Amino acid sequence: MTDAPSSAIFNGVLFQNFLHITHYQTLLSLLLLGVFFYVIKFLQDKKTSFSIRMMAGLVLGGVLGFVIQTSAGYPPVATMPIWMKETATWYGLFGRAFVAFIRMLVIPLIFVSIVKVILDFSGKENLPKVAVRSIFWLLSTTAVAAVVGIGLASLLGLELTNTQIANTTKVAEIREYKNLVDTLVNLIPSNIIGAMSSDNVVGLVIFSALLGIGANRMEKKNPEAIGAFKLFINGLYKIVMSIAMTIIKYMPYAVIALLARTIVSNGMTEIYNVSSFVLAIYIATAIMLFIHVLLVMIHGISPLMFIKKAAATWLMAFTSRSSVGTLPMTISTLKTRMGVNAASANLVGSLGSTIGMNGCAGFFPALLAVMLAQTLGIEINLQFYLMLVLVVVLGSIGIAGIPGTATIAASITLSGMGMGEYFPMIAVILAIDPIIDMARTLANVSGTMTAAVITDKEMGTMDMTVFNDPSVQVDLSDDSNQIS
Repeated sequence: MTDAPSSAIFNGVLFQNFLHITHYQTLLSLLLLGVFFYVIKFLQDKKTSFSIRMMAGLVLGGVLGFVIQTSAGYPPVATMPIWMKETATWYGLFGRAFVAFIRMLVIPLIFVSIVKVILDFSGKENLPKVAVRSIFWLLSTTAVAAVVGIGLASLLGLELTNTQIANTTKVAEIREYKNLVDTLVNLIPSNIIGAMSSDNVVGLVIFSALLGIGANRMEKKNPEAIGAFKLFINGLYKIVMSIAMTIIKYMPYAVIALLARTIVSNGMTEIYNVSSFVLAIYIATAIMLFIHVLLVMIHGISPLMFIKKAAATWLMAFTSRSSVGTLPMTISTLKTRMGVNAASANLVGSLGSTIGMNGCAGFFPALLAVMLAQTLGIEINLQFYLMLVLVVVLGSIGIAGIPGTATIAASITLSGMGMGEYFPMIAVILAIDPIIDMARTLANVSGTMTAAVITDKEMGTMDMTVFNDPSVQVDLSDDSNQIS
């Protein structure tokens, strides 16, 4: 289906460049989105649980996206009709705006959460243990993810065909990378405002921790001032979380728009051409979810209850494609539904959004490295595998959890393996990045939740009564941090 000039019902700069509505198909697509929104509103009015509304949004978004693709005849991205591009633009209003609202709160949430963690741990010796254990589990699961990626790429024999390489039209630019020493030094922010604006989460965590430690040290000398500071932090934390929960209340609507837009914007031809790699990504995600559940079970925690209570957060991660954007929901689920100590939930949740992401910085770069090595005929042996796992784990430190940063992880890994010059060859993969990014982000967030639950269970501070209560929900009302 093509867009001949005469097929447009609205012409002129106003409709073409500003409103982005020139065809009746665009209006029909928006009408259909409105109908699906009404379905979610109906479920909400019927007091349907948040998890079910999320699942409904996922199904409706998938149906909507494929209906639009089918009506257009599954066109390649290069020849996509104008009305499909207009539809994707308008769907982005609802999907991207939701993610932007959530990300708007991430920096203040991490700041106030970490400061609160330090203040709550005042006089206790558990904080270093929680931090060490959480980092250990985040990086350990990333190492396991790298092994999974290596195994799948080898088992499936992933290679790029000559046709795929020859037909590459998108130029992939290698992202900046630094050596290990520079990476570690750069985690320490020389400008905290700059760290906030550049999503340097680790740097923000370091500053926030020092601020909390400083407040604790000065409490005996200045009890009134530090007491007021603690009240301010507690109040700010409640305000930020209240705003976040209010926004998350509308997440099922955003899920429809986000998923539909992803399907509409990425041609089915492009997806089919690299279907083996897409399949490998989703298999890797499924394997990592199984490993996460297995780790939870080994620690004496019900795997079925873990899955049930993590499902809504997993769905948000899958559709939003942002580990950082999912952070408020991750922390709330850990605290409210899983009984994880507030300090552990805030600390591990914040660290997990930038360190040891199982998907973006784990199996994804490992899959790419082995695929390129097999394509280029590079010798693959035990030394290659061990080096790859080491590079992946070290490269996962400090990768911000926002859409697109998996490219940085890929740059670091390929460069560390001496294949940086071949980075442009993965352009065929980057062309359909949103499709695989959904699965990667799901693995990221699941890994973070697993690390938090395991850490808190090992510390003996997890409230198992709350975890084992299936009726506990996250209340999305404005005056509570519980979500329903």
